[in-house]
Amino acid sequence: MTLDVHTAAVQVRGLSRRYGTTRALDNVDLTVERGVTGLLGPNGAGKTTLLSILATVSEPDSGEVSVFGLDPHDKAERVAIRRRLGYLPQELGYHRHFTVAAFVEYVAILKEIVDRRQRAAEVARVLAATGLDRYARKRIRALSGGMRQRLGIAQALLGRPDLLILDEPTAGLDPEQRLRFRELVSSLPGDPVIMLSTHQADDIAAICPRVIVLLHGQVRFAGTPAELAGTATGHVWTADARDTSAHLSWRGGDNLWRHIGEQPSAGAQIVAPTVEDGYLLLSQRAGVR
Repeated sequence: MTLDVHTAAVQVRGLSRRYGTTRALDNVDLTVERGVTGLLGPNGAGKTTLLSILATVSEPDSGEVSVFGLDPHDKAERVAIRRRLGYLPQELGYHRHFTVAAFVEYVAILKEIVDRRQRAAEVARVLAATGLDRYARKRIRALSGGMRQRLGIAQALLGRPDLLILDEPTAGLDPEQRLRFRELVSSLPGDPVIMLSTHQADDIAAICPRVIVLLHGQVRFAGTPAELAGTATGHVWTADARDTSAHLSWRGGDNLWRHIGEQPSAGAQIVAPTVEDGYLLLSQRAGVR
């Protein structure tokens, strides 16, 4: 089956998914092109549900999904998608008695890397890329939470996937490891489609040319990080005292109160908004608490 590299990488139309009385996704439409797209939203926004559907792990109640022009509802086309997919779910389910290298090799076998030399080279490549090569013989049960997260990223990179889906990849990583992750994602060869979800707005600003904000199972914003920051222009200000009319307020390291809200108070200093400011303003307007 031929991969169509010219069509939009991912297209979603009218996607909905319920869990009992909870609507995880509500008539979602979106298009994702090649490059890095960040999915930003709070817990319960539907990020994991959306990514699991795109990774062909779960199915929607209604709507259509196209991945490189392939339909995951069709069995043969679903297999074709999976052969081009790297996926890090929130809960990977490690075999804790495995060593680091043995686990990655096991996943490589599942991904149909059958030639032993090729498989060994690929395992070595992803372990080196994630800084786990020195821990290759260490058992997973002895790893820290951050190292297990890096192991999850390593297995997702096997086979140089054309579609890389990462659900909260920086969760549990310390600041240096997060910077290493940004470097890794930014330096991946070729032009893969990368979708990653996060709570960290600074990760979005650092590595994602495009961001999608998902709130209450609906897409509330799709655009560039600069455009998301721009939605809060004129709605972020500082003052000596707390303004109780603001949606959110906190005291910064400069001892000034920073506010996000609808109407700055008299005498307030309007400041340039960040990506986080734009996201927080959207969240407050959507009633997220």
